Amino acid sequence: MNEIPARRVVIGVLTWNGYEHARACIASLSVLREWPVTVVVVDNGSAEPEGQRLATEFGVPVSSIRLEPNAKVAGGYNAAVRWAAVHDATHVLLLNNDTIVQDRDLLGRLMSATAPDVAAVGPMVLNADGTLYSAGGRIQWLTGWSRHLKKPIREDGPYAVEWLDGPCMLISLDAVRRIGGFDPVFVSYWEDVDWCVRAGHSGYRCLVEPRASILHLRGGSIPSAEGYGFSLRNAILFIRRNGSALNNATTIAYYLFRRAPALLLGRKRLTGRSLVPIRAVWEALMWNVRDARSHGHWRLAARGPSIDEMPRPADGDT
Repeated sequence: MNEIPARRVVIGVLTWNGYEHARACIASLSVLREWPVTVVVVDNGSAEPEGQRLATEFGVPVSSIRLEPNAKVAGGYNAAVRWAAVHDATHVLLLNNDTIVQDRDLLGRLMSATAPDVAAVGPMVLNADGTLYSAGGRIQWLTGWSRHLKKPIREDGPYAVEWLDGPCMLISLDAVRRIGGFDPVFVSYWEDVDWCVRAGHSGYRCLVEPRASILHLRGGSIPSAEGYGFSLRNAILFIRRNGSALNNATTIAYYLFRRAPALLLGRKRLTGRSLVPIRAVWEALMWNVRDARSHGHWRLAARGPSIDEMPRPADGDT
């Protein structure tokens, strides 16, 4: 494995009103063979200063920064990236607060897969019961959707995928300096897919290391109802930014003539909460129409903020 000190790593843990999740996540980091590793807790506008509380509780090497207002997932991750860059890191391991490290070799395995042309490396993402949730991701360009690989492409070493799961990504600061960070327009959901695809278009690879794993409890980052709306909205937005004209046309057709009718026919009683998915599809389409009008064009160039444009802590600490 690569020597970790030769490539300085910061672990960024994103939290929002999730003290118990974040505390369990940080506590689990002590199983890493390389522990202690510098950790920064990004308190994303929590009602209480839980980042500061966690930093005080754990002490060195845990620090915290607070964002006001909540910068959502994309902005929170960018703040961790900026903090890592300011503190001379070469890589930052981004973690949702609802992840648990059980693999002692997680960091070492991910770092071993890094190279100048590798933008990011991710592990096997496991469900709470230990079953496989994701072995990386593929994009269905004609429908504007994505899917998780349910088994690794190979088991004896890293392999390339189109995108990595945001709850656990080791990303290169050199890649960020070239392609920018996570675009905050995505807010939450698809920001990881967009970043990985942009990296691929710039000649980088995104790899999954199948011999490393992390537990993702899910549900500690964003409410499920809100997440469903963002997921639909951003699927279309992603294709607008990264897909061809054909991809855009087929994606809209898929939403209008396949996804919406499927949701409609799948509901026996179209009252109350049963209309929520139908409404979410419609609102996702309308948001993109309004966004296109505001920019004067349906298709947009994919980009991300530079490190200097990323969110700064509320107290000015860098």
